[in-house]
Amino acid sequence: MWKKYLQRIVLIVIAILGIKTSIESFKSSTNARSNDTAVVTNWDERLSKLIAPIPFKRGFVGYISNEDIPGATFDPNDASGEYVLTQYAVAPLILIRGTNQEWDILNLDPGTYKKWIQANSIDFKFIESGGGMYLVRKVNK
Repeated sequence: MWKKYLQRIVLIVIAILGIKTSIESFKSSTNARSNDTAVVTNWDERLSKLIAPIPFKRGFVGYISNEDIPGATFDPNDASGEYVLTQYAVAPLILIRGTNQEWDILNLDPGTYKKWIQANSIDFKFIESGGGMYLVRKVNK
């Protein structure tokens, strides 16, 4: 007789824990989705203003971030995510790593940007900045 009561108690405890875990999972996934949507929307708005001066809507655009600059500090997870967000935001333009294109997006912190522009000011002309990113155009020699 006591075995049946013990089995029922264990079954009830497992059911309650399952329900509790499901509710917590649902709440956390709802919060994560709303935050992700805000980040993507904000990123999209920042990039649309930044790339407005580019005279074509389809083609290749260069891209570098702190990850590409020797000695610059960066978080690998952030760098990877920002690259994907940037590619999404500038589509149908296609990002190509490096600065071999006529138009390039620089996702650099201000200190790294200053160092980069000092080293490359002869080859590139500053066009636009916005949202911590810069648009530069290769100067014809």
